[in-house]
Amino acid sequence: MESLNGKRVLITGASSGIGVAAAEAFAREGAAVAVLARSRPGLERAAERVRAHGVPSHVAVADVTDANGLKLAVDAAAEALGGLDIVVMNAAAMIFGRFREVAPEDFDHTVEVSFGGAVNTVRAALPHLIASQGTLLATGSIMARVPLPTFSSYTASKHALRGFLNTLRIEFISEGIPVKVSMVHPGPVNTPLWDHLSSRSGRLPRRPPDNYSPETIARAMVSCAASGREEFSVGGESRVMELLYAVARPVADRVLVAVDRYYGSGQRPTREAGTLLRGSGQGAARGSAPVARPSLWAWIRLRRP
Repeated sequence: MESLNGKRVLITGASSGIGVAAAEAFAREGAAVAVLARSRPGLERAAERVRAHGVPSHVAVADVTDANGLKLAVDAAAEALGGLDIVVMNAAAMIFGRFREVAPEDFDHTVEVSFGGAVNTVRAALPHLIASQGTLLATGSIMARVPLPTFSSYTASKHALRGFLNTLRIEFISEGIPVKVSMVHPGPVNTPLWDHLSSRSGRLPRRPPDNYSPETIARAMVSCAASGREEFSVGGESRVMELLYAVARPVADRVLVAVDRYYGSGQRPTREAGTLLRGSGQGAARGSAPVARPSLWAWIRLRRP
């Protein structure tokens, strides 16, 4: 694997959850890290965690849906770090509710952030990555391959993101562009997103009963960035569900109907508007769920503790 010591990394959606864990994981490998999101308080805390590992950090406040503002922030991060070697596209939004219940503007905004924001990030960062022969790395989802009922706009965004990035990878190979493209696909992760979901029904979904820790996903990201691996799904359960949906669709559909009813049976009231239209990251990697476990399957496949 390639050493990441001295690499220059930009991470979007870095004020909370997987983004914070990834910032610290790359810093632990000796990389300088620029953190980008809408919430300055969360970014400042993430930057402190990066600097605690003795490497530089740069804070960039930007909205990935604002293409012009994002380009200025990416260029400023590249200038502060002396270039960019790895760009992690992690920013995403979610709205809870079945398709018929979700307002059209909420559906569209979720896609605008989760997919459109990644496209904007590629446009802004690609010149820097071509110059450094670097890597585009995205937080995908098991739902880039499998449906996720009650989160149709998020699922659509992750399917689109996977198709877009795999197409980019082929185009880069065809044109001889020296930029690698990788995706890490997590299953359920214990992040603060579950505590701040947007929901127009006035209630939150039931939490997944089993969650991976954000640090587990971050370690997989570091490994993929170092190895150039194109796609990696975290967790044995996630891989089983992917295979089930690919080869035994009727069985998978029954499982997903149960998932739909499980999520839809949540009774916790929403306490705030949620994260859809505003930044709320506070620099925490983990949410309040009681379970945040590692993945033995990921450790075995990546051969990385």
